[in-house]
Amino acid sequence: MLFTIAVGWAQSNPPESGMSAFGKMVPMGFVNRDVTIPAFSDGKRSSLVTAETLTRIDEEHLNAEKVVVEIYADQPAENIRVELKSAVYDMPDQILRSGERSKVSRMDFEMEGDTMVFDARTSVGSMKGRVRTLIFDTTVLSGTSGKNQPIQN
Repeated sequence: MLFTIAVGWAQSNPPESGMSAFGKMVPMGFVNRDVTIPAFSDGKRSSLVTAETLTRIDEEHLNAEKVVVEIYADQPAENIRVELKSAVYDMPDQILRSGERSKVSRMDFEMEGDTMVFDARTSVGSMKGRVRTLIFDTTVLSGTSGKNQPIQN
């Protein structure tokens, strides 16, 4: 199942910005604990990455455990949260991969899958294996009232 996170996170960032630039500063092989990495766009916080551990495993890859990515939109109801038990980030390609159950959620939906791949440059990701999607009250984002809903018998 493909999904797109359309809040502009990392879409216009050059290859040496964001997580890639931060990753270059991480010493090879050293386990960094309780990592917090904020990102800003036009003076506003655009995302926040937290990880229990972050390790640079080679010149191009970061390994992270218990990762949470908060992606902030102009409207708080459109903020997205990505939760990963573990992930590997490819710095040159800006691809985040997890081979474990992962979750993407927003106020109006929640999606889980056994594996996840997310391209930070295009903000397009995919989940495979036992993908489950729950769609909650869509009036939160659409602004429509419950009066427009079908009648329940």
